[in-house]
Amino acid sequence: MLTFQPEIISLGPLIEIHLRTHSSTSNHAMRQKYRSAIYAMDEAQTEAARRVLAEVGTGFDAPLVTRVLPFRAFRASDERFQRYAEKNAGGPFCTTYIDPKLALLRKEFGVFLRPVSE
Repeated sequence: MLTFQPEIISLGPLIEIHLRTHSSTSNHAMRQKYRSAIYAMDEAQTEAARRVLAEVGTGFDAPLVTRVLPFRAFRASDERFQRYAEKNAGGPFCTTYIDPKLALLRKEFGVFLRPVSE
């Protein structure tokens, strides 16, 4: 489970990482099932997220499809999808999609990453 801690990473970089590591401009066929969204906890966070989207959105080649929605509840994904990259390292989906996203995350946003504990 993830917890947003604004004293460690502010909303702006967190949203930009989110946008840059998934298809935030693609209105693909599975978009209804896999939406691009930011779930805000309150109205202040909603407004802050909208401001960040407006600012960061100018740096993309196409309009963002990411929406700001109210957080209602968390439901964990099916067990087979949890820790997917660890369980399927080296598999075709990981090497095609996940590994390049992680490489981008490390290169562009490494300052926000914690060292991996051994």
